Amino acid sequence: MNKKAVIFDMDGVIIDSEPLWQEAQIESLAGFGVAITRQDCEQLTMGKRIDEIARTWCETYALSVDSQVLETLILTKLCQRISATGEAMAGVYDILRFFAEQGMRIALATSSNHVVIQAVFDRLALWDKFSVICSAEDEKHGKPQPDVYLTAARKLDVAVSDCLVIEDSFTGLTAAKRAQMTTYLVSPHADQARFAIADAQFFNLTAVIDALRTQCRAS
Repeated sequence: MNKKAVIFDMDGVIIDSEPLWQEAQIESLAGFGVAITRQDCEQLTMGKRIDEIARTWCETYALSVDSQVLETLILTKLCQRISATGEAMAGVYDILRFFAEQGMRIALATSSNHVVIQAVFDRLALWDKFSVICSAEDEKHGKPQPDVYLTAARKLDVAVSDCLVIEDSFTGLTAAKRAQMTTYLVSPHADQARFAIADAQFFNLTAVIDALRTQCRAS
């Protein structure tokens, strides 16, 4: 490839955690008498930082609970689920191996807090696969602002034009494009019109590997 580094989003790209995020939010809000659906979570909070997620629910339903209390509750329930049942997305280890064989540096740029990263990397044994790990928890602005991607490029010591990003949400895709990085959108819903801003769209990571191997053979 003509890139020096690849930057992965985490939730929905590396680990199949979106359902777990949704369950944690649904269960947490149920404790305050609020019923939400998975579709509500996908539309309102997917790809966002936990502080923005909690604030969204508190404002949408005029909850009297402090948003930081809701943050902690959701994160606790989420990490319990990840540690017990979290599973890697199909093709994750293969694509990490492929990029390593290409001599590319591998980074993480996620909206999730460090406590979630810890749970995911422990569960999936990923600590030795990434040279840089960045969380939007450390940024002034989370996705869809580009901050966490720009930080990842800086820590990699690589120009944004030399970075390939793999994302699964519109929020994350927007952040990566604002960082002026080449971005592949990987999602079962990749053919949705809103994802057309991606440089390429794939239904799964295996399709990404196939496309990249074809590029390598052609070059």
